[in-house]
Amino acid sequence: MDHKEQTKETYDTIATDYSKANFMPFWVEEFKKYVELVPGKKVLDIGCGAGRDAVLFLEEGFEYTGIDASQAMLDIAQARAPHGTYRQMDFYRLDFPDNSFDGFWAAASFLHVPKIDISKCIREAQRVLRAGGVGFVSVKQKEVGGMDEGMIEQNRFGGTVSRYFAFYEKEELKHYIVSAGLEVVDEAVYHEDDERHTTWLGYFVKKA
Repeated sequence: MDHKEQTKETYDTIATDYSKANFMPFWVEEFKKYVELVPGKKVLDIGCGAGRDAVLFLEEGFEYTGIDASQAMLDIAQARAPHGTYRQMDFYRLDFPDNSFDGFWAAASFLHVPKIDISKCIREAQRVLRAGGVGFVSVKQKEVGGMDEGMIEQNRFGGTVSRYFAFYEKEELKHYIVSAGLEVVDEAVYHEDDERHTTWLGYFVKKA
């Protein structure tokens, strides 16, 4: 089984426990800023998971579409925020026409994509974004001397889970974003109060 299938299967397995543990809003100030920046109401949530951010978008009156590789996650999202549209889909090839959305939101999703494929995923997000559209991307920062990318096993969510992670230095992901034809208009750093003291990197991007 390859890394992509293993990660998807893991999320299918842990969907219920994961959704309970990750329901509280995370990118609070960043979401407020994003709402101010995005030029319209039609948004695509790439890697929507169990619908945590779907609730926020729908409360703000957005025409919301959430995609995820895990059908179990999508089922929970549909129940949690039923006024959204949900589709099982691969990040690598988005099944939408060019220029379909005013914005995209990719919070903690591209971190499951190997670096050899990240340009492809960002270009797909850029492709479905309308001119002037705004996106948000967040990933985990690479620790000094820490792991670059690979499968990680953890004892969480009621058992042993195995998922693929890619970690980035600040300028590293920015390079991929700019190379894909997007402008970085602002950045954010969030220090999570967890046992690993995870640092998250956030990028507000715009299509010319």
